[in-house]
Amino acid sequence: MERDLRDGELYEARFGWKESRATFWFYAVIVFLLCAVILARDYWVRTFSRVEVDGRSMERTLQSGDKLLMRYVEAEELQRGDVIVVYVGDYAEFAGTNTNYLIKRLIAIEGDKVKFDEGQLYIQYKNTFGWQLVDEPYAYYTDVSEYPEFEYKVGQGEIFFLGDNRNQSCDSRYNQPQGSRLERLYKAEDVIGVVPDWAVQYRDILEKIFF
Repeated sequence: MERDLRDGELYEARFGWKESRATFWFYAVIVFLLCAVILARDYWVRTFSRVEVDGRSMERTLQSGDKLLMRYVEAEELQRGDVIVVYVGDYAEFAGTNTNYLIKRLIAIEGDKVKFDEGQLYIQYKNTFGWQLVDEPYAYYTDVSEYPEFEYKVGQGEIFFLGDNRNQSCDSRYNQPQGSRLERLYKAEDVIGVVPDWAVQYRDILEKIFF
């Protein structure tokens, strides 16, 4: 009568531990992958959100209907030139929209001075002297004469933002709902998040993945 050697104690001692270890590592990898997915999802929810552009104020950088990824930021993280999403409260009543948020371009921060003169935007940066012409490859004008000349010093905690489409943007030049020049600006703490440059550049690809 033949005997199956795999039933012996010697076989179990020599080879059984290998099978047990393989099973252990298989389940360990599964648990690791599940934990990685959970952590990645948690990071995503805490770090990013999805926004959709409604209106023409950011043409030609952004078009109405564009779907974008926004990264949540703290006030101290903001940088001039950022594309920002701002909570503006009762703006919807003035603009006839269904949102209380604006997407604009951050131009100046606390302590800066800004002015528009003869079709050009200038900044005197905080704690500096002399005006510097702002390089604005993103800015779009249909009629420079419709862009009113102004000069403003950005106050404590304030931000100064503009739409890239300067002729069709309600922004820091105006005081809603009257449409006059601003008496005050929105605060850095009103900024919900920033749309990173890569989210703008690759928005068509990201839209297919995340929307």
